[in-house]
Amino acid sequence: MKKIILTAVLFGFTSLSFAQLVQGEIKISEQSKVEITLKSNKIVNLYADFREKKHPIHFVFTGIDIPQNSEKQQVVQFVFNTIVKKDGKVLGNIKRSPIPFFPGDMLMPVETFDFIAVLSNIQTNSNEKISEIPKGNYEVILEAKPLGVKGEIQSARIFIKI
Repeated sequence: MKKIILTAVLFGFTSLSFAQLVQGEIKISEQSKVEITLKSNKIVNLYADFREKKHPIHFVFTGIDIPQNSEKQQVVQFVFNTIVKKDGKVLGNIKRSPIPFFPGDMLMPVETFDFIAVLSNIQTNSNEKISEIPKGNYEVILEAKPLGVKGEIQSARIFIKI
């Protein structure tokens, strides 16, 4: 009898711990990994390409038993993290404050991830060389971590060659 009760209690806790779950992905141009070759070493041109939606960033997630806010809407807070590497060495790692989102498909502005700012500040340039970055191979990792619920969002990677 004790085993049955213990099993029922453990099953109850296990099912409760998996009740709230999110799954999703971040994609750039409908891919989880994308390569971009820049014609110049001015990162402002890459920024312009993102602003002109040449490389749209989509954030998609679904959920099960997501908590509801006071207006009965399902909302999940996410922390966006951006890691920037050059030739395998980490240049920057930026975490944003939590941002609430509804489940679904969202087109994200490039500013959500701050990698343009990290790349723009690699070196100090004069006015004629604003936003120039050294030639090399860069990798940008875009992540979204849910707060208060279990689950995982598949990250996206951008490989930039200059």
